Amino acid sequence: MVELLHAAHASRRTGDAHGVAPAEGDASGAPVSEHAIRAAIYLYQHGERTVGQLASGLGISRGWASRVAEELVERGHAAREGDPGDRRVVHLRLTDQSLAEIERAYRWRGDVVTAALAEHGPAERAAIRRFLRQVTTGLADEGAPRS
Repeated sequence: MVELLHAAHASRRTGDAHGVAPAEGDASGAPVSEHAIRAAIYLYQHGERTVGQLASGLGISRGWASRVAEELVERGHAAREGDPGDRRVVHLRLTDQSLAEIERAYRWRGDVVTAALAEHGPAERAAIRRFLRQVTTGLADEGAPRS
């Protein structure tokens, strides 16, 4: 899964039309679809979700989200859990192993930032933090309608 997430990130930087690299396979060598990679990243970012919530979050149909969920479960990347308050509701969550792999995949970014900031003094680091905060806020607002 780590390699797949790195490939997905790399393809976004190189401008792949779908924003995700072709899946090479998970740790078992079985191919993993682009949608499964996106779904795993979405679950990592948003936590446990129903298939309907996953569909809405990814902008795909419930039927397609159900197939993607099944793929994640079959590959051991996600688990289904019933809702104790409503037996009709089933939640999808990443497995502990997948969470650890995803966190490891993203940890290197923090290490790179820490190393780069170590070369600067306190005032420069403060300016860099302000700049990065402005950029991330602007990117987070990217999807918001413009007036």
